[in-house]
Formats: sequence, structure tokens, C-alpha cells
Amino acid sequence: MIKVLITMFFATTMALAKYISMDIDESIMNDKNIQIIDIRTSNEWQYGVLRGAILVNLTDNNGYYNEKFLDNIKSKIDPNKKIAIICRSGNRSQKASQILVDNGYKDVINLSGGMLLATQKGLDIVKP
Repeated sequence: MIKVLITMFFATTMALAKYISMDIDESIMNDKNIQIIDIRTSNEWQYGVLRGAILVNLTDNNGYYNEKFLDNIKSKIDPNKKIAIICRSGNRSQKASQILVDNGYKDVINLSGGMLLATQKGLDIVKP
């Protein structure tokens, strides 16, 4: 009976796991406990990326899902820091954030507004 209750507890906890959404701003970029992951395509990166962002494609330039997405994330991040996901506008970053949460990542932030908002705010964008 205890095993059943423990299993139900963990299943419920995972089902309730969620990322948070917030707008990109200077405080997020300057927070040493947040690592920003840019999940856009390599073609999109050509236009600029946030300074210090970790580049990991969610999809390739043709829109096909990167089968190694989770492995790429795992190999490039510090597991002790929060993860903030950014794309062009915030749509793909929502999907990527949910994928990460569904795979056991905690402290995931979806940067709503994406690079469009970052550009609009005049944040530090560099060529990769």
C-alpha cells in the first residue's frame, strides 16, 4: 500500500510540474544563477543572440525536431542553475520548457516575448 501511495504522489507531482513564464530583461541576463538557452535555428542565430546564451536547436532549419535536444541541453548546462529558454517570440520556448519539465528539469523559465522583445528592449545582442 505504501508503494502505491508513493507512486501516486510522484506521478501527481510530475503532472503538476510547470515552468514559469516571464519577460526577458536585464535582471535575468545579469543573474549568475540563470543560464539562458537559445533554442532557435542556426539560421536565426545569424541575426544575433543574447550575450552569454547557450545555443541548442529545438528544431533544424527545416523545422524537424532535434532528436538530441535533451542530450544537448544536458551536456551544456550546469544542473545547479535555473534554465531560461528563449526563441524568436515565445512559442517554441513554451514547448521546449514543457519538454524540459516533463523530463525532470526544475526551475525552468519560458522567456515570453523572445528575441523580438529582447531586441525591442535593447538588450545585449551579439553575433554568434
